[in-house]
Amino acid sequence: MLRPDIVEPSTIKDALQALSRPGAVPLAGATDLIPAIRKGEIKPRILVNLKLLPDASGIGRTRSGIRIGALTPVADLLESEIIAKDCPLLVEVARDFGAPQIRSLATVGGNLCNAAPSADLALPLLVLDARVQVRSARGPRQFDLCDFFRGVNKTILRRGEILTAILIPRSRVRTGAAHAKLGVRQAMDLAFAAVAAAIRLRADGRTCDQVRIALGAVAPIPMRARKAEALLEGHPLTTDLIRAAADAAAAEARPITDLRASAEYRRDMVGTLARRVLQQALRRAKQKERAK
Repeated sequence: MLRPDIVEPSTIKDALQALSRPGAVPLAGATDLIPAIRKGEIKPRILVNLKLLPDASGIGRTRSGIRIGALTPVADLLESEIIAKDCPLLVEVARDFGAPQIRSLATVGGNLCNAAPSADLALPLLVLDARVQVRSARGPRQFDLCDFFRGVNKTILRRGEILTAILIPRSRVRTGAAHAKLGVRQAMDLAFAAVAAAIRLRADGRTCDQVRIALGAVAPIPMRARKAEALLEGHPLTTDLIRAAADAAAAEARPITDLRASAEYRRDMVGTLARRVLQQALRRAKQKERAK
C-alpha cells in the first residue's frame, strides 16, 4: 500500500486548496478513516490534517444558541458546562460513545461526515434542530443537519468543502429530549436500532407544540420520522397517541437484514424504543416546566 502524503494547513484557505487536489481526503480524529484505509475501502493520495485550523474546535455560545467546532473531540461534550446545561441529551449520548480513548480522538464533525447510518451523534443533533456550517472557496453556507446525509457514508459535502461547525438553537421552555439505542452492549458497540426524540409542550403542559423523532441504524441515513411527528404535533399527548406515533415511526424505518439483526427485529425495536423515548421526553418536558 502506497503511503499518502500528509499536508497540515494552518488556514482555511490552504486547507480548501489542498482538499481540491485529486485523491485528497480530510483527516480529523481518524477513528473511522484509519480502519477504512487499512481495509482498502479508501485509498487516499493526500491526507489533509485539519487539526491546526483556527476555530476548528471548541464549544461556545452565540446569539442564537451554541456553536460546536467540527473538530471538537467527543470527550469535550462531557466536560462542557454549556452542553450540560443546554443540551444534556448530547452528554447522555457522548457518555456511551465508544471507549474513553476513542472519545478523546473522535470528533463531532467526523462522526457526522462519516455518515454511518448508526452515527451516534446524528440523532441527538437531529432532534435538537442542529444546522451545519460549511466552508468552500466560494464562501460559507449553512443548512439543516437533516439535509446533510445523502446515503451510506455519503453527505452533501462537495469536493473542496469543509464542515466547520455545528450550530444548535437555544433551548426552549417546556422542552424535553431522550435517546435509546439497542446493541449487544450499551457502549463501545454499534446500535442495531436507535431512536431519539425531543418534545416541546404548549403552555397548558399537555399539548405537543413541536416534536422531533430521529431514527438510527434502520435506514441508509440517520433520518427523521416525519409522519410520526405529524401525528403528535398540535394534540394532547396521551398514551394511545404516543403508541400510535411509535408504530408510525416503525413503519417509516427502512431497515435491512445483516449479520447483526434482521429487518423485522429492527423494525419492531424501533416501535418499542420510540415509545420509551417519547414517554421519557414528555416526562422531562413536564419536569422542565415545573422547574421554570
